[in-house]
Amino acid sequence: MFLSFIQIQKKSIYDYNSILLSVFIISILIAYYKLNYPLFFKKYFNLKSVLYLGNKEDFFFRSEFFSFGNIIPLILYSIIISFFSVFVFEDDNTLLIDSANNFTIFQKWILFSFPFLGLIIFRIIFILIVLRFFSISIKFKKTYLLNFLRLTILLSLLNVFTSYLIYEVSSFELAFNSLSVFKLIIIFLRPLVLYFYFKGFASYTKSKIGTIIIISDLIPSLLLFDSLMLIDLFNYIISLI
Repeated sequence: MFLSFIQIQKKSIYDYNSILLSVFIISILIAYYKLNYPLFFKKYFNLKSVLYLGNKEDFFFRSEFFSFGNIIPLILYSIIISFFSVFVFEDDNTLLIDSANNFTIFQKWILFSFPFLGLIIFRIIFILIVLRFFSISIKFKKTYLLNFLRLTILLSLLNVFTSYLIYEVSSFELAFNSLSVFKLIIIFLRPLVLYFYFKGFASYTKSKIGTIIIISDLIPSLLLFDSLMLIDLFNYIISLI
């Protein structure tokens, strides 16, 4: 019965040199970050540390937001998700990104990293704009933004890894549907984690905290939920190159 559940798919012929080069670059960046920023690495990529979020007075929240310790995770987020996305599309021979059909895996990986990075930067800018309309402290703004990024990066990577494992033992369709379901769970889980974190120590009212989270996180996440819409956007951007 288990064997009947697993669908043995015909795999495409890969450009293994491109795959190995991509993996090598990702591994080097991860190793560099872990060796040079070990405390930041734990804050961003340790599940227990991220879900606990930590004390608002610790070193992490006193760090400069535009420092390498906080910027490198954004790059890792973009290139890792881009790599797995390209790998699955190429492996399944699914031409969702048909505008990049003539590119190698390595070129696709580089190209797709930019839209993913651009999307997370857009979310950062949007949050900063929303927070300007509320009378709150700089410390709250910084803590909120950093915790949003930590939850987004780790939960998104876990979603991608899990969906890829599902793809390996099943089908592209099931993996894609699983990716969407997990993504929807993250959309509602992240605001809840942030809300219960801040209501425990913030001096602001619960309604104010909830309003900030709904406007800056929940609503834009729901508007950007459609993965196919994002794929069409990627297609359009790449077609301009």
